[in-house]
Amino acid sequence: VTADRLWDGTGAATLLRPALRVVGQRIDAVERGLLPPSTCSGQRTDFPGCTILPGLIDTHVHLVMSARDTNEAIIEQVLRESDEQLLARALANAQAALRTGITTLRDCGGKGNLVQQVRDRIRNGEVAGPDILSCGSPITTTRGHCWWLGLIADTHDEVRAAAERMLAQDADFLKVMATGGNMTASSDPMNAQYDHEALKSIADIGRRAGKHSAAHVLSRAAMPGVVAANYRTIEHCDWRVEEFRYEFDPNLARRIVDQNQYVGLTMSGLARRKFLPHIRDLKIGPVQRLDARFACERQMLDFGVRYTIHSDAGVRLCPIDRIDLGLQAAQVELKLTPSEILRTVTTSAAEAIGLPARGALTAGKRADLIVVEGDPLSDLACMGKVKAVMKAGNWLAV
Repeated sequence: VTADRLWDGTGAATLLRPALRVVGQRIDAVERGLLPPSTCSGQRTDFPGCTILPGLIDTHVHLVMSARDTNEAIIEQVLRESDEQLLARALANAQAALRTGITTLRDCGGKGNLVQQVRDRIRNGEVAGPDILSCGSPITTTRGHCWWLGLIADTHDEVRAAAERMLAQDADFLKVMATGGNMTASSDPMNAQYDHEALKSIADIGRRAGKHSAAHVLSRAAMPGVVAANYRTIEHCDWRVEEFRYEFDPNLARRIVDQNQYVGLTMSGLARRKFLPHIRDLKIGPVQRLDARFACERQMLDFGVRYTIHSDAGVRLCPIDRIDLGLQAAQVELKLTPSEILRTVTTSAAEAIGLPARGALTAGKRADLIVVEGDPLSDLACMGKVKAVMKAGNWLAV
């Protein structure tokens, strides 16, 4: 595979006029300089004016959700539709994600085992799509955040049973709603939904099964328990202590760094206010407090906390096929460079969720790659111009 340039996921610079060799499902070599035809023993594909990058990894999406304009409309649809309808939406969303260059995604909350069914159909070759890691349903309290996805657990015994139930349904990891969420009116994002013992039992059950765990955290109230339980990823990782006030805690951040935990920064629809005027003009708390949120996240990054950027696709005003807008929002709001941003959805994402064979274009890695028009290291808007996608050495239709 040849193009004008290649970014391999490991550094800031691009390689000019590269030749990437793929043998089977793996990358055999990345070489500098176009090769004469006589040196190419198999199929050669050239992409003039384009850049080759690793396939993207979105570490937090919701495939059964529809990205409607309001939370209420999304929830009503999930509650109303049949499993067959939700399964069809999950598959359609997965295939739309693939077309935008996402070759691996982690679903952080579906209904029952529907997402696992989509995962298995893709894995078995029945349909094309990205590789999927699924938590099944997230563990939550009665009327807690995402209670409408169906996995309710209030007592310690119920929490343990819920975690075991998801493992029995072949979940790839466990997910807990450690606080309430903005999406669920009956929950409170400012309060912890579980105590330290419950949080630790979920993470421990996952570890014993060789699975990682993720915790949804929308305020600092749950942060000590999540950090003490050593969840692999802290989703959203909001340091909010009051409605419009955030307080970064360097002591907690030091533990996060020392334990090699990752935080997932959310660049969903509402965070794209600089590109979408109809979002900028929304008079709702999650938009009005974005300046304070991003300032606190910048403190966290300056401290050295490891992080990924995810889309949270499926939630309000966040379709799965516009991850490019989320990446651009990270550049504007967090003052990150394009290479720093691209690492969050390639090499860093692969490390965060335990996929060491992915995320980079180096010899021996799985041949997951995308080709985009232009140079995204100069203009991240190029990430919205995907020309080709390869997963495990096979070209997939875009």
